[in-house]
Amino acid sequence: MAAFPQRRVSKTAGWARRLSAFSLVLLVTAGVGHRYGLVETFGFLWTLVLVAALALAGLILAVGGFSQLWRNGDKAGKASLAATVLSLIVLAPYAVAGWLYLTLPALTDVSTDLDEPPAFVIAPRLRTAQMNVIGPVTAEAAALQMRTYPDVAGRRLDASVERVLAALAPVVAARGWRVHGPMPTSAGGRTEISIEMEAPSLLLRFPADAVLRLTDEEETTFVDMRMASRYGPHDLGSNARRINGFMAALAAELERQSLEIIDIPPSDGNENTVD
Repeated sequence: MAAFPQRRVSKTAGWARRLSAFSLVLLVTAGVGHRYGLVETFGFLWTLVLVAALALAGLILAVGGFSQLWRNGDKAGKASLAATVLSLIVLAPYAVAGWLYLTLPALTDVSTDLDEPPAFVIAPRLRTAQMNVIGPVTAEAAALQMRTYPDVAGRRLDASVERVLAALAPVVAARGWRVHGPMPTSAGGRTEISIEMEAPSLLLRFPADAVLRLTDEEETTFVDMRMASRYGPHDLGSNARRINGFMAALAAELERQSLEIIDIPPSDGNENTVD
């Protein structure tokens, strides 16, 4: 009986699977570590670069494994397929970020008021040399924002400053933001209140700074907001999205609290009556 030659196992495909799997493990581990404050942001950004390089290397080696399978009949199909799937999973967020980078303007500081933006007082003192510098909003940046995010605008709320502040506290808490100093509960005779916050993103907790300005208009309150990313030359549209989301959540919370105030429980029929 003739013996069939034994198929070679592709080392290229094996390394492809190892690199792709390691890139996914590293991405998840670093992401969880950064979210819970175990990994510093600047180091995390460099880790993301390493993750992308490993995933790309795994994908390239997977192509080599498929080539060896096709030309030489080596055992490479399963390992190359696994490497391809894992690398594509890892690289998918990078592809989305790349698309946003190319299609949106390179802004890191977005404000609802471009003529007189809410002023950062505390945040500039807390930024290090590795972080973006907070400066005035330039005319070029303002024009880019107006063209790209025309819906980013201040809101006039039909409520007093005190009621807006009461609605503000749970909205800030739900996002895990941290107010610099105590949260004010009243205007204290002032017509304008500024509240600065550390505002990390929801999933990976990328740090940013936000300042909210409440202007007392007696029967109404006008709310302006400004958000500035700490790292990177591009916010990928995050600041505009988060400002709009925050404004919508604030209006919804104010409405919810207003409904609670006017929601009088029904009578149980046991009240004393007066003849």
